[in-house]
Amino acid sequence: MRIHIFVIALLTALVQSSAVFGHASLVRAEPADGALVAEPPVLMRLTFNEPVTPLVIRLIAPDGAATTVAASAENTTVTVKLPALVRGTHVLSWRVISADGHPVGGSLVFSVGEASAPPGPGALPAGDPLVRAALWMAKVIIYLALMIGIGGAFFRMWFDVPSAHTRPRVAPSTHPGTGSRENPESLVPGPRLREDERASQAWIDRALIGLIAAGLLVTPLSVGLQGLDALDLRLPALAQRLVWETSLGTSYGMTAITAMIALFAGLFAFEAESRTNGHSMAGALSLAALMATGLALALSGHTSNASPQMLTRPSVFVHVICVAFWVGALLPLVAAVQAGEGNALGRFSHAIPYPLAGLVISGIVLAVVQLDRVDALWTTSYGIVLSCKIAAVVALLALAALNRYVFTPRYQHGNVAASGSLTKTLTVELCLVAAILALVALWRFTPPPRALAAFEPVEVHLHGTRAMAQVSLMPVRARDPRVRVEVLDGEFNVLPVKEVTMTLANPAAGIEPVRRAAVHDRDGHWRVAGLRIPVSGQWIVRVDLLIDDFDKIVLEDQVDLPRLP
Repeated sequence: MRIHIFVIALLTALVQSSAVFGHASLVRAEPADGALVAEPPVLMRLTFNEPVTPLVIRLIAPDGAATTVAASAENTTVTVKLPALVRGTHVLSWRVISADGHPVGGSLVFSVGEASAPPGPGALPAGDPLVRAALWMAKVIIYLALMIGIGGAFFRMWFDVPSAHTRPRVAPSTHPGTGSRENPESLVPGPRLREDERASQAWIDRALIGLIAAGLLVTPLSVGLQGLDALDLRLPALAQRLVWETSLGTSYGMTAITAMIALFAGLFAFEAESRTNGHSMAGALSLAALMATGLALALSGHTSNASPQMLTRPSVFVHVICVAFWVGALLPLVAAVQAGEGNALGRFSHAIPYPLAGLVISGIVLAVVQLDRVDALWTTSYGIVLSCKIAAVVALLALAALNRYVFTPRYQHGNVAASGSLTKTLTVELCLVAAILALVALWRFTPPPRALAAFEPVEVHLHGTRAMAQVSLMPVRARDPRVRVEVLDGEFNVLPVKEVTMTLANPAAGIEPVRRAAVHDRDGHWRVAGLRIPVSGQWIVRVDLLIDDFDKIVLEDQVDLPRLP
């Protein structure tokens, strides 16, 4: 009956977990990054792939002076009002909040009249490392509270794991000479819980309650830290009202509120269990806490807000529920093994294949959506974190298989040594779980490859005494980037040429020059096909302009290019 209630609650929550959000990426800027314009612009427009809200927009002048400028948002476009600009190279540092609750930032470099040395890196905000470290630690504690604390409460209440408030059954034993798996007396309540056993069970409850309490303390703090990171402020600004309003106004605000509800429900479940005839209420509260845990993490974040949300958000919900059930069972199982209670271990062994199947299937779905391509596993920060997580999960599965097929049968047959082996492997599993959750918390600071694939065009300006070339590289998902070359003379007029050839080389990476002939598109504009940038780094970009049979202009520069596509 209990498993039926659990399935009904799971399906109900799945139906209600499909709101539409996404991860914001800059797709176009006017003027473009790296552009050289003849006249100083009055406005600058940033176009994203989804609606965003501007947080902090700064303009850094050629002399390094930084000024906060006004900006307004309409749909997917953020319009920045620029002050009077002097000649030289300027940097626009922007920071917006996307629908997934994560701040997105970057900088654009453009020049007015002529290019000059860009402002030093000290002029650009780099974010407070203390804020980021505190936010990462807060998320680790919240994940531990939700997965191990709430998951443990659910397992304790629904799988009849003995506690300090219950009288466990006698440890399994065998009849001398019969080989029977259990003594019939082990199926009836024992007369009294020994003091050492009661202490053993009490510390498990205290550990679960302590994790939940830690989550209740840290979750509100994480809201403020989220606001600090969004606004790029330092820790002393935590007392500012704007910080909290900004964070609560994002989707993370709903995640924090729902997580608090889940944690309170888990805490009340333990309180209900301690009362007479409170087991039914404890079970209902722990189930509600588990459902709220899945909902909380499905309300915000990179993964749950990926498209299509009708697939990704329920997948996140299922993934979280299955993880919480699995890892939440570990501490109560340690208690059961120490108490000599084999029934809970047997029930867990029979039930765990189903959550594991849901975990693996939902994890594969989310990885495919987020990665965009296989090599992103080792070429992007997000992919590297995911690769480390997969390696840890594989090790966790190996330990789980060892417990299920080796130590559990021995323990159920009365092997005393198996009890110690089970306790040790379960403890190692808990350490691996903590490491995995610490890795997951790093995703807060690593945009997924699917978002990077929709990033803004790369602009390269090559300038000579007689001519200039504006090269635009537009990323295209899973295809060669679209490359366009605009050819102008020194007065920003169209320069007629017969042929245009573009060459890319990266000697440091061992990549020999790749030459491609451009195709004329319209006056002054040429298209280049078949160019890819397989690795990021310093590239030599060269454009050969054939004016006539006897005159050729060569424009060349060394520029920093990202990997495209």
